[in-house]
Amino acid sequence: SDPEAGAAFAETTGGAIDQVADDTGLDEWRTHATTYQAGPFTIRPPWLPQTQLPDLVIDPGRAFGSGSHASTQLAVELLCDQLGVLADQAVSSPRVADIGCGSGVLAVTAAILGATCVGVDVDPAAIDATNANATANGVAAAIEVRPGSVKEASGEYELAVANVTIDIHESIAADFHRHLVARHVIVAGLLAGPQEQRVASAYDAEVVERRQQGEWVALVLGLHDALPSDR
Repeated sequence: SDPEAGAAFAETTGGAIDQVADDTGLDEWRTHATTYQAGPFTIRPPWLPQTQLPDLVIDPGRAFGSGSHASTQLAVELLCDQLGVLADQAVSSPRVADIGCGSGVLAVTAAILGATCVGVDVDPAAIDATNANATANGVAAAIEVRPGSVKEASGEYELAVANVTIDIHESIAADFHRHLVARHVIVAGLLAGPQEQRVASAYDAEVVERRQQGEWVALVLGLHDALPSDR
């Protein structure tokens, strides 16, 4: 870390030192970016051409969520299905909470399909990416992005969605019952098998729908009024 010591070592050994920016390589993925199918949408970065399917234009920046992961694709599918059910029930402008919004794929999906959405994330890069992608898709007016987690999304919603790891699901489940009113929550980021029961137990919920792609699973959970410890 000492530039002078490094230079002296290089001179002694006959080597050389090149100055490299700390973030070199972080954007290398852009040269290999491609499109991904998720429900009725094609997810693509803004520098790739439009496809024949409806587009979700997503530039993750430094946030999670290019659309490549099966958990994201499963969550988009279930979100589209659940919003379709609400439309059939004549629910106009349903409210959706996106917990751990990342690049905003799910929030943007919800907004394109007519919902208003609150997205929260603890990563500042995710806040910037979601706002930018909401603007790129013409739905910025329908999405409010807040730094934080479940508590910061406090309110009443027709639907909530969380595409996070099992340990995060288990750490935030109690806050869902304390701060959110939502009939259903879509949970993604799960490996098929024991994690499914763990997440249902954490949310004190019944599995309404299950979707699997490879080893990854996403569920629609029907929430109960309160956790057993709160009763």
